[in-house]
This record gives sequence, C-alpha cells and structure tokens, in this order.
Amino acid sequence: MNNQVKKSPLFPLQLAFGIAIIALLVGACSLPGAQSTTTTTTTTPATGRTPTATPQKSTHPVADQPTGTGKLPSGTPLPQDEVKPLTFILNYNDTAMEQDVAQMYTPGSATFHKYLTPDQIVQRYALPDVQQQQVIDWLTQHGYGVDSTDALHTSIKVHATVATIEQTLNITLNAYSINGHEFFLQQGEPKLPEPVSSLVASVIGLDNFAFPQFQPPFGFSIHHIASLASDCSKYGANQTLTRNKLAAAYQVNQLYQQGFQGQGMTIGVAEFGDTYSPQDLANYAACAGISAPNVQNVDVDGHLAAGSGQGEAIMDLELIAGLAPKAQILDYQTDGQSTSFAQSMVDVFNRVATDHKVQVLSVSYGTFESAFSTTEQAAVNKSLRTLAAEGISVFISSGDCGAFTQRLQHIAVVAFPASAVYSIAVGGTHLQVNDSNARSSETAWSAGDNLPVCSNNWGSGGGVSENPAFTRPSWQVGTGTTTAYDGASSGVFIRAFDFADAVKAPNGLRQVPDVAAAAFPNIAVYYKGAWVASGGTSAAAPIWAAGALLVDQALQQKGKPVLGGVPEFYTLANHPGNFHPYNDITAGDNLFYQATPGWDYTSGWGSPNFNDILQLETSL
Repeated sequence: MNNQVKKSPLFPLQLAFGIAIIALLVGACSLPGAQSTTTTTTTTPATGRTPTATPQKSTHPVADQPTGTGKLPSGTPLPQDEVKPLTFILNYNDTAMEQDVAQMYTPGSATFHKYLTPDQIVQRYALPDVQQQQVIDWLTQHGYGVDSTDALHTSIKVHATVATIEQTLNITLNAYSINGHEFFLQQGEPKLPEPVSSLVASVIGLDNFAFPQFQPPFGFSIHHIASLASDCSKYGANQTLTRNKLAAAYQVNQLYQQGFQGQGMTIGVAEFGDTYSPQDLANYAACAGISAPNVQNVDVDGHLAAGSGQGEAIMDLELIAGLAPKAQILDYQTDGQSTSFAQSMVDVFNRVATDHKVQVLSVSYGTFESAFSTTEQAAVNKSLRTLAAEGISVFISSGDCGAFTQRLQHIAVVAFPASAVYSIAVGGTHLQVNDSNARSSETAWSAGDNLPVCSNNWGSGGGVSENPAFTRPSWQVGTGTTTAYDGASSGVFIRAFDFADAVKAPNGLRQVPDVAAAAFPNIAVYYKGAWVASGGTSAAAPIWAAGALLVDQALQQKGKPVLGGVPEFYTLANHPGNFHPYNDITAGDNLFYQATPGWDYTSGWGSPNFNDILQLETSL
C-alpha cells in the first residue's frame, strides 16, 4: 500500500456536484461550526466561589442544531410519552478558570504546573450548593427526574418525557431517517426561564445526530489472514509492528531500562459503544510477553457486555497494556445507546475528572466537527478543560480521513473532539521498524485509496477548526504553525454547494493535530482469535497515552509534576534545549496538507521520543 498517493490538482466539476448530492443525502454538507453563544457570568477572583447574589438576567439559548445536518425534509414528531435523557450543563466561572489554567501551563508563572484537585475546582469556579439546588428544584417541579449530579457541580443528568421537554423548553423534537441514519433533532430555540437561565450554560441531549466513527482500518481483512494464525509464532508476521518495535522506535524501551513500566500508575481509556473480548486481550498479552493486563471496566452510561466489538476497544487496550504493562487500566465505557455521543463524552470526561484516579486518558473516537452543535462542542471542551486543570493528559485521535470529512473528498473538515481546544490531538504516521528494532523511516500517513467515501483509511486527520468559539489558543505557536494553505487551486472547500469558498489555513482558529504516532495499518493486533494488521490515529492515541504515563511515573518519582494538558507539548517543542522530544515528520501529506519541518497539519510536532521528553521535563 502506498501512503504517498496524491489527489489530482483540480477537482472535476461534475464529480463535485455528484459529491454535493451525496452530501445532501447523508446530511454532511454544511459549514462546520456556527456562531457560539455566550453566557453572562459574574467574574470573581480565582480564590473565591461564584457569588450567591441574585443571578444576572440571561436569555441565551441553551442548545442549537448541528450545522452538519444540512437541509432536512420534514421530520416525524417523537411520541409524547417517549422518555429522553438530558444533561444540564451548569455555569462555571469561565473567565477565572481560563486565566488560571493558562497560568498553570505558562513557564515562570507562580502557579506553573500547580494542578488542582476536584475540591479546589469546585471551590474556585463552580456554582454554590444553593444555586445548584435551585436548578434541581426547578427540574423536579417541572416533571424531570433527576438521575445524578456530579461532585464537580458541572452537570445534572435527568430524564423526562418528550412532552415535558417540549413544553418546558418551548421546542419540538422530530425524528429523521436519511440514508440509513436515524436520529432526532430539536426544532426551535430552547430557552430556560429565570432564575435557572442564569445558572445553566446549556442542555445536551436534544439531538443525537453525531455518532462515533470507531472502526479502525485493517491492513488485512479477516478472511485474508490465514497466514496470520492465532499462535504466537505469527505475532509480528508480515513486518507488522510489535510492542517491542513500537517501544524501541519511540524510546519507551529506554524508560523500561530505568525501571518504569507503569507500576503504581493508572491510565484511562474511553470506549463509546464498542466492547472487547477478554480472551483476545489475554492471548495478546501471552504472545507479547507481558503479564495479564489489569483492566477494570467502569460503567458510565449503560453497560457493555464482553464481545468482539468493531476492533477499536481491543486495539486500545492491547497497545496500552503492551507499552505500559504494569499499569492499572480503567476502561470507562458507555453503551452507545443510552445517551447521545455528545452526552456520553461529557459524562465520561466528568466521571474521569470526578474520580481523579488516572494520570492519562486515551480517546480514539470522533466524527466530523459540524455533526455536533456549538453548545455540544462547548460542553465537551469545558469538561476537557477541567481535566487539564487537574493535570490529566487527554490524547484524542485526530481522525482517519485525512484533511477531509468521513463522507466527502475535497470538503476539508477536522474531527471533534480532537479539535477541542483542550484536547491533545494525535495525528498519524507510517512508521517502519527493521528486524533489529531500529526505526528506519517515518512519514505522514496518507493511504489515498481514492474512494468517494472514507472507510477510515485516507490518512492522518488534520486541518483547521471552523467553530468560531475555538479561537487559536495563545500557546499554539512555533515553527510551521503559520504555514499558509489555500484550497482554491486544488478545489478543496469548507462546505458543499459553495465551490467558491476554498479552505484557508491558518484561519485564526484551533489547528489540528498537536502530535502524532504510528497509524498506518501495519500494527499487530489480536482480534477475533487471529492476528490482524491494524492502525489508524485510534492506534496513535493509545501509543501516546501509554508512553506519557511512563513519563509521568518517572516525573513523580523524581518529585516533578506530571505532563498535564496540551499547552505543555508546545512548550516542549519551542524550548527543546539539547533534547529532541519529537521525531519531526517532514515527508508525506494527508491528501491536502504537506508534512513540513516543525509543526504541520499532518502530524503536529511529530512522533514521540519519550525518554527525551522525560529528560527535558526534568530540566524545566
């Protein structure tokens, strides 16, 4: 498979209109993102609670529609007695928290690397108990059943009938079925009355348009792997990457030599509707030469029974267990049905922050940015901000459709939640390691199969956000971050039906990815009782997560703070000293953006040199 295939320089107009029709059918044709809504809050010092005085008047809408739905036909009203779960996102003192988190990641500041505990976060930024209770009282008085409130005062999970939701929010909920995709959406602009309007930032769960894309690419289909039988002698066959090859390529083995294998550390992995076979995991461990992984499943929304799944969950766990063999793994699971994808992410991230047990979280799920409303994106980003404030590193795969959407070539879209400001977005590379476990080459991953619909194998997700709320953060600077691209000459657009509006980068908004790791589907994974070659950025994220955990272990033993959130990885790149924290990827593309020296839209700063990262962190 050639990972350097390029698209033709001009996009034929006939194909453009054909793709546009497909866009209409599958509902992925609108500009990603929409104007964000702002919440009026009272700023308080970082050391104080939000005041308990009468809240300011607010009439902000608490939810909007995903723009990626495009123009829809008339929907069918949902049954009035159908019960839906919703999540009410409570206001935080966002101004103070944004300022404080920025200082946590600013070298030389008085609070540099001084992360917060959950109790400190509640004390500094959350609504007081009395105001949270006001929201709970309003909900119960208006027919909502309160399921839970999280200890961080970030959200209230409820359920109610469609009739109750429509009446209290002054909207209607309609069902749609388009091209086999069934979903529901709100119609109207939902608002809450005072005083709850001033206490609630948004309501999540009024649509379920977005759903996770979680099947990783496979280099060998299941029916083509007779030569890769399930016995251990076939582990690493056909030049597939084993855990030893990955460990050697990214200096993880140098951490092993110092005694760091994850002892006493806990790493989280998020699974949204995909399950795994414990027997597959046990067989992988036996062949990889590691002890049985210590995995604890944590039910967040619903319950997942064991099973083969789509291959995502098992790959996450195998790569983490292989590279951090003595760490405890907490598998935060949702069943993919009880709540919408956006709700599930908020619930998982808030649960991780509340538990405060893991040092690192790996997330291998996402879909095109405009499948989510701006209120959904804001809620997820706030949850990620909380994790960054706690010093928890959250690595999120950037997507496997190159610079484009899952459905449309030449419509440039980044994936969410990778595009969230507080995610550590992980792109993909094509890593090759020789029989001596030496890294022989590494280029940007771009399979380029030229199919009109992406099957998660076009290459490393990357590009620019189109959500105006995700302004380019102050820390996203350095060589390559201002490299300019204009899609006009190659027919790369940011929305269908508007062929004059070419994508431009930079555009003043969040840029993806931040870092990268092996993603070309040549990684040995044990799945459904056989060895397969798999990959995707959903492999790159757990590779980074496992390596970062070992760095954290070493830092803690040396009395140093853990790595923490995404700004730290730009500090490493911009102040490397005598170290080389990243393998700079300078060859290849993701079917539009080119790999360049420094940061780029295919691989961010590049793939990791974990021992150099440790040495650099120790010197800071």
